[in-house]
Amino acid sequence: MNPKGLTPDNLQRAEARLARIPGVLACRIRIGTAGEVEEIQLDADRETDTEELGRTVLALMREEFGLEVGDAQVRVTPEREGAPSGVEEFPILEHASRFAFLSVNVVSSREGLRAEVELVREAVAAFGAASSENIAVPAWSVVAEATLRAVSEFLDGDTRLCLIGVVKAPLGDNAAMLVRVDVVSSRCTKSLAGCALVDGNENQSVVFATLDAVNRVTGKLDFRTSIEYKIQ
Repeated sequence: MNPKGLTPDNLQRAEARLARIPGVLACRIRIGTAGEVEEIQLDADRETDTEELGRTVLALMREEFGLEVGDAQVRVTPEREGAPSGVEEFPILEHASRFAFLSVNVVSSREGLRAEVELVREAVAAFGAASSENIAVPAWSVVAEATLRAVSEFLDGDTRLCLIGVVKAPLGDNAAMLVRVDVVSSRCTKSLAGCALVDGNENQSVVFATLDAVNRVTGKLDFRTSIEYKIQ
């Protein structure tokens, strides 16, 4: 570990670790060219003691990452008054640990529908497949389920991704795929929604919408240290 700053890998670890502090809704760490911490931005719920949270962050950065961070570098933004109860906003964290699309394939036969999706995260690929006996409906739900199974290959066993629904809706002069996913863990259950415009390939748009939902909480998920690529 660099004692004066954060490497890219440790930056992602630090954001994920801080995001799991009770009361933290989202976390973003800004670093300089040498990896030095310039600012730690935290969104916290309304019940959180912001001063205590700041002290917790300073202690965690010192004890787990060997970095001395000053009070002025920690910025805590409480959840705004009047926000709907029980609704949390998760900004999309733009870093390399997000899931990215590689391919989607849907096969229809007398036995039903089968969807296969391949994703990549940090240069590691994973495969997911799902099937349905109902060939009279679009393959959207099967594709979304295959996407979640590919994502689940990266996650530890305590986190489950549950598909709630997929719909296609008009949006201006185009159409969009909307996907709802519930993230279920031992700590809590969070409902997420993702959206992607349909640009000729509905199945690919379903994958993008599913990843749009899941990528909103990438920094709050617990990942396996390694995965084994397998055909299902």
